[in-house]
Amino acid sequence: MRKPNRSPRQAEPVVRGSKKKTGKPPFRKLTASDDLGILFSHDREDDLPDSFTDALANGIPATILAEILTEKEELPTPAQSLQAAIRNSPPPQDRIDLHGCTASEAETKTENFLARARRNHLKTVMVITGKGLHSPEGSVLKDIIETQLKIMKNNGLILAYLWEKKSLEKSGALLVYLP
Repeated sequence: MRKPNRSPRQAEPVVRGSKKKTGKPPFRKLTASDDLGILFSHDREDDLPDSFTDALANGIPATILAEILTEKEELPTPAQSLQAAIRNSPPPQDRIDLHGCTASEAETKTENFLARARRNHLKTVMVITGKGLHSPEGSVLKDIIETQLKIMKNNGLILAYLWEKKSLEKSGALLVYLP
């Protein structure tokens, strides 16, 4: 036979082994027959705060609350933190030279090289594409590798990449910054 539901106001607190003498009533254990709607309804006590802000204001002294609310640490923007990461990166810790590779070979070698560098926790590596001076059709690898690095950056596999001499035309190598 099922016990009749008793409201929390009717229920007596159940406390085992507690001999603390505080001014607050002891907590009682919930049972399967407790009606949580009644337990947590707002009309149970009139002195409950109306909002989280009121509870916070009543629970923390005004001077400390004002200090907390006015104290705001300036967080760096993503661009600032990326620049700081690049600035604090070590010189290239490893390099791969793609001279003489076909486009598909260069893509595969670059992807494998960067995966190995991430596994080894390297922060800066160099990918040498060459300037394309000895190729009849000009530089092929520069565009292919740069496109591959753009995709890897968008996927979060690398932080950034820069041409060694700051421009595609003057440079034959890329500095790649890893997370």
